[in-house]
Amino acid sequence: PVRSPAPFAARAAVLILACCAMTAPTTSADAQEAAAAPARVPPQLLQFVPASHPEGLEDRDAVVVLEILVAVDGAVSDVRVVEGPGEGFDERALEAARQFRFEPARIGERAVAARIRYRYVFEARVIETVAVTEEGEGTAEGEGAEGTVAGEGSAEGEGRVEGDGTGGGDAEVPGDEPTIFRARAQVEPPPRDATRRELGRDVLTRMPGTRGDALRVVELLPGVGRPSFGGGVLIVRGAAPGDSQVFLDGNPVPLLYHFGGLTSFYSSQLLNRISFVPGNFSVRYGRKIGGILEVDPRDPRRDGFHGYVDVNLLDASLMLEGPIDRHFGFAVAFRRSYVDAVLAAVQQNIRTISFLTAPVYYDYQAIATWTPTDADRIRLLVYGSSDELRLLLANPSDGDFAVRGGFGISSQFHRGQVGWRHLEGWMEQEIQVGFGLNRTEFGIGEALRLRGNFLPFNARSEWRMQLGRQVRTIVGLDLQVTPLELTFRGPAAGQSEGSPSQGGSLGTNTVDFSSGQTVAYRPAAYVETDLTLAERLDLVLGVRADWYREIRRLTVDPRVTARLRLTDAVTLRGGVGIFSQPPEFQESAARLGNPDLGPIHALHGSVGGDLRLPEQGFSLTVDAFYKHLWDRVVATPRGQAPFFTNGGIGRIYGLEVGARLEPSGPLPVFGFLSYTLSRSERQDGPEQAWRLFDFDQTHILTLAGVWRIGDGWEAGGTFRLVSGNPFTPVTGAVQDVRTGSYQPLYGAINSDRNPFFHRLDVRVQKRWDVGDVGLTLYLDIQNVYNATNREGIVYSYDYSQTSDLPGLPILPSLGLRGEL
Repeated sequence: PVRSPAPFAARAAVLILACCAMTAPTTSADAQEAAAAPARVPPQLLQFVPASHPEGLEDRDAVVVLEILVAVDGAVSDVRVVEGPGEGFDERALEAARQFRFEPARIGERAVAARIRYRYVFEARVIETVAVTEEGEGTAEGEGAEGTVAGEGSAEGEGRVEGDGTGGGDAEVPGDEPTIFRARAQVEPPPRDATRRELGRDVLTRMPGTRGDALRVVELLPGVGRPSFGGGVLIVRGAAPGDSQVFLDGNPVPLLYHFGGLTSFYSSQLLNRISFVPGNFSVRYGRKIGGILEVDPRDPRRDGFHGYVDVNLLDASLMLEGPIDRHFGFAVAFRRSYVDAVLAAVQQNIRTISFLTAPVYYDYQAIATWTPTDADRIRLLVYGSSDELRLLLANPSDGDFAVRGGFGISSQFHRGQVGWRHLEGWMEQEIQVGFGLNRTEFGIGEALRLRGNFLPFNARSEWRMQLGRQVRTIVGLDLQVTPLELTFRGPAAGQSEGSPSQGGSLGTNTVDFSSGQTVAYRPAAYVETDLTLAERLDLVLGVRADWYREIRRLTVDPRVTARLRLTDAVTLRGGVGIFSQPPEFQESAARLGNPDLGPIHALHGSVGGDLRLPEQGFSLTVDAFYKHLWDRVVATPRGQAPFFTNGGIGRIYGLEVGARLEPSGPLPVFGFLSYTLSRSERQDGPEQAWRLFDFDQTHILTLAGVWRIGDGWEAGGTFRLVSGNPFTPVTGAVQDVRTGSYQPLYGAINSDRNPFFHRLDVRVQKRWDVGDVGLTLYLDIQNVYNATNREGIVYSYDYSQTSDLPGLPILPSLGLRGEL
């Protein structure tokens, strides 16, 4: 071992198992090129991420052997534990390795993918030789590659490559004479988006106010608005929730949260990381003009069987994972609420409402990963979510006699998807196929009924090619096919955004609609090229084409992003692009809407910068953005046919600031600070005045932190201060003599605003390790000081009196978690 005076260090040893080029027919020119014996360079570690010891085990030495798949762009595309001690060491090594950055392996000037073994050693003040071995169809052995990395340690050594065969068909390895190679670099591969914010599971599951739910942390990031209590939607930069999309392993999912927004649909224990792109996203994604949230599931562990059980005041969850053999691993998870059991016990005290089905939700996940060869990975993922609530109203509404009988809402979706990733020399191919069922039901007595059944099929095939040392190209196909059937009975719908309640009785102006069996068919193709210019400037050029059969329209959206590395710590970036989105189904369906509607379009522009100090575990990001929207769907005056037109425009602009302390840093605290200053406005016609979007929130401030006290103790808090949502005030009312109900008279749309929202959440937890079992007792309290935040206004039947609709009161969640 090579000793170093660095205060924090790590050992590592790297073994390349496979690194081959695409096989091609041999010609005389190929033989001459092989004779030249191009240099074979293994991956070089550019960015090392240190991992801290698990709480209470700081005095322990441990070694975790990882298998890392380094893609042609130098990113870590896959990592798994080959051998490890457990007790939290495996998870921390995995979390750190996923953030590594490499200079990709090369044969001559061609970058190739490589699978390596990496020994992550938990031991203070030690740096060990890095051993590197590359194997083609023959053999290759060596001792390492010299290089330095920033972070809590370094990796150094000398190495050689020797063997007697060929590597992948187009590079021959010298036989006897060793080739000494040295490498030193600190350059990251360029990202595909102008702004991307990534969080690993180690941070996500420990933020106060989330009850340990990783996806709830998305609400704390810059650019993400606060949904109203019970909303459970994703609001990005003031745009409507339908303008953004959540993806799980590359496939779209219809919702992020269960009822009430307290819990997400996916188990945090099977999560690798989340990536949030608030705008200017890659051409890999389309059909949306807002933001993108990518949920990346992790592969099951294959170093032994592991389990997880969590029981708290709202729900219970469990997870089990383990190996079938060294190439095949599985994981299953399930969660169910028991709010229905609690309400059943107190239902006799509620006289005005009877629960036919009390609120209940559940979700499940099953993952199986098979790696038959070093170049292939096949992953099967099955998951689903269900929410249901049904009430029996004992008395009709004072203001609307059509509101009587039952109220019910049911939402569920189920998915199955399979993905295959294959590495072939300088090219990586990935194919994803997903299919499933979405079912939605909503009703209020006989006055309002909605039922929808959707059978989505999604397929994506992507080829990532390293065409040269400075050129990377991605080509992809993206297909969505959705057979559907929709039935509706109720008042004619207005535009989905910026339209206050129509007032009056639900029993008036009733529309009966049935779509019959129909199919939404949306194919797309895209190409994207990364160019590295002058070593410090990266450009990403892309274009995407989408076809929407239901409206018979084609869109072509070009996009470009740029990144300039001023120093190793400071980076400037920016981007501009066109984005398109089809209208909602009810807006373009015949009889309900206008079948001649066209897509909605948006121009995204942003500039920003990053400051990253890995040794201190600190990063700072600043982004300024502007979006111009046109062809937004608006309702026609007085609801006249064709009901909707593409007559609206919009503008959204602002500034986002984010600062973060990583858990791997030298301080005993971690967390982040985010602030968003924005304005989102729209104009619904050439003669209309500019007005606010429904989800405009001028100020969004979040401060979240966790203190690792020691001896298994952690404590932290999250504080949020957010501008209240705008709303349309009621200025009076008139009585409908036919029904006896009152119809409100509205002021200017969204001309008033709720007061500022503020809340403090606190989390305290204590962990014990008993042999191979870890036990964690936690208390997560939302709204500690019981702030009364107004979410809306409730009016009397004749609109003469009002009262505030309060948001979430103080909500404690006491839970016990066990891990094996």
